[in-house]
Amino acid sequence: MNSPETYYRDHWVTIEPERLEAYEQMFRWRPEMEPLIAPAEIASGHVVLDYGCGPGWLAIEIAQRVGAAGHVYGVDVNADFLARAAEHASAQGVGDRMTFHRALDERIPLSDASVEWVITKNVLEYVSDLHATLLELRRVLRPGGRLHVVDSDWGMLAVEPLGAAAIAELFAAASIAYRTPLIGRKLFGALRAAGFADVRVQILASADTRGHFVPIVTNMAAYARASGRLPSETIDRLLGALDVALKEGTYLLVLPQFLVTGTA
Repeated sequence: MNSPETYYRDHWVTIEPERLEAYEQMFRWRPEMEPLIAPAEIASGHVVLDYGCGPGWLAIEIAQRVGAAGHVYGVDVNADFLARAAEHASAQGVGDRMTFHRALDERIPLSDASVEWVITKNVLEYVSDLHATLLELRRVLRPGGRLHVVDSDWGMLAVEPLGAAAIAELFAAASIAYRTPLIGRKLFGALRAAGFADVRVQILASADTRGHFVPIVTNMAAYARASGRLPSETIDRLLGALDVALKEGTYLLVLPQFLVTGTA
């Protein structure tokens, strides 16, 4: 395992093949995700940054909305994600309106005041310095540009029938993978502290009963194994109970998403 102190970032810089494939499926755009980005009000001609674009599925959806007159920049720390994103963009016919950059450090490889919108989905919980990152996002926004953040708050995760105590134990062992695990509740104040105006907050919660979000738990289990903070037998027992719940139709997962938008 990488250093526990930097694992929250390192496990995104280097991703093993099986996790890459899992993320390909988890991050695909689905129509039911529309409410998560609706506050961004992306329209034809907009210039948009997707910060932490992963394999590019959200960025591609945005590119389809901005049209030929707009442009989308995708930035990520993982080279494999970026290669896949470029391939997907080309296959979807929007490669000519998209540019991908790898972030080698905390600085975003774009010039000042270069975009109208920044969208970052489930990324800021992993950055080393939240305040510095928000200032950097504000730097690349044009005056009056908007930042739209979607992120979780892991203190609000519910997985049944595993129960709150078991999930709390699992997350405590997996916490090395998150820099700011309770980021959802912190975003309003963080955007205000970084100088964003007209900060608006929504919270969306939907219940997954079909297993779409099971990778949330399996990834957490992998992080818990990597940390060595929870016996493998305990992790196996929880995953086994999750499998049984899926087969019996008693599985339920809820992880509220905070939608926070502010003006530069």
